[in-house]
Amino acid sequence: MTVLLLYKIFITMFAVLGLSFVAEKISARLAGLLSGYPIGTAIILHFYGLEYGADFAAEAAIYNLCGLLASQCFAYTYYRVTERTASLFWPSLLALGGYLLPALMISQTKPSRPAALALAVFATAIFCILLRKHKMKKLETPRSWSSRLIAERLFFTAALVLLVTELADIVGSSWAGIFSAFPVALYPLVFLLHRESGPETVRTLLGNFPYGLWSVIAYSLTVSLVYPIYGVIWGTLFGFSVATAVLMIVGIKPLLNYWKDQGQRSL
Repeated sequence: MTVLLLYKIFITMFAVLGLSFVAEKISARLAGLLSGYPIGTAIILHFYGLEYGADFAAEAAIYNLCGLLASQCFAYTYYRVTERTASLFWPSLLALGGYLLPALMISQTKPSRPAALALAVFATAIFCILLRKHKMKKLETPRSWSSRLIAERLFFTAALVLLVTELADIVGSSWAGIFSAFPVALYPLVFLLHRESGPETVRTLLGNFPYGLWSVIAYSLTVSLVYPIYGVIWGTLFGFSVATAVLMIVGIKPLLNYWKDQGQRSL
């Protein structure tokens, strides 16, 4: 358990620092896309497989597809609340409520793989439409990183991942799968960026979050199919390959725009 615990913390540290760097040094829009990449989902499903078995994780992946509705309700609620208040407390509180309500409803069902996939696709398409007119915000003077700032980000994210994974043995595969869709990498990033850079940067990031979730759909669907056949390690690698291909297709336009802007600045 000690090795697995350290492994969880290491991967989580890498994810949150990487997303923070992209958001603050490169582009909040690109960070939003990458936040939708199955970082948290992969971490949690991977460890479900190692600790509770490939079949458990494969079933949880189906619920993860359904749980994407809840994670997008979280992002959308946080986005809208920041339009009405500069408070840090209310966006977090209401967004967590926005996650738990649909999660509770999903937990009362037993979806098939096609039904879960249909729900995930429908929800992601809807939220892409709802957030398509978000304002773009660039950080004019990125904040320098202190050891305290890094420690806050690492502790917050690691605590969330550990809480979600350790609950799996108590709540069963349905709630475990739903929890695996909780934005464990996005929430600390959003909360800390909100505190340090203001709500406009956060809205740029959240506005692009649903677009990145197409890669999560691809990942969870792949994992649900291949974990029982090829095992956790190979299933995870295959899932990442599919998810990366999808993210590259979805994210090619903002990447090209970023490179174009950089080229113009250098002239």
